[in-house]
Amino acid sequence: MTADAGTIPEGVTPDGTVSVPETGRLGLSPEHVAMNLGFIVLVCAIVWGVLSRYVTESPATWVEEVSSIAFAWVVFVGAAEAHRRSKHVSVDLLTSFLPPTLRSVLGVATSLFVATYCFYVAWLGGQQTIASNAASTSMLHIPLSVPYAGLTIGFLLMGVRNAWRFTQKLRSES
Repeated sequence: MTADAGTIPEGVTPDGTVSVPETGRLGLSPEHVAMNLGFIVLVCAIVWGVLSRYVTESPATWVEEVSSIAFAWVVFVGAAEAHRRSKHVSVDLLTSFLPPTLRSVLGVATSLFVATYCFYVAWLGGQQTIASNAASTSMLHIPLSVPYAGLTIGFLLMGVRNAWRFTQKLRSES
């Protein structure tokens, strides 16, 4: 869709912010689903750990491994979900005083920087994920690439969402 003088490109609200559409039949994004599945695993593992420790006579030894892996996924994929919803902290103390044109240029530059940074961290995480595949956890023998994959996927999703926003901002500027 091309932007005419009086039209607003798809995905851009009248005030200039970029909205990210929900995906899926239920209106849920992949980030939202993965984050909530990780949270369910985390809560269930911790509850089972508490019950097995204080109710039964044999505490579950695997709880710490599963909960730490689930926590890593919840943190990084949850950060991607917060990024998708534009809920990360932003301070506009200085930018609110800038003229609209300069503010717009700074917004595009910021989007480009954030996307580049997210893709770089995802690449580093991918390298670490591959390098740590041979090692495994002590109790369940889960490859250490599993928790590192949470970081890689989380930053990759943030980079993709930010690149999409970057292209939307460029369309709205033209």
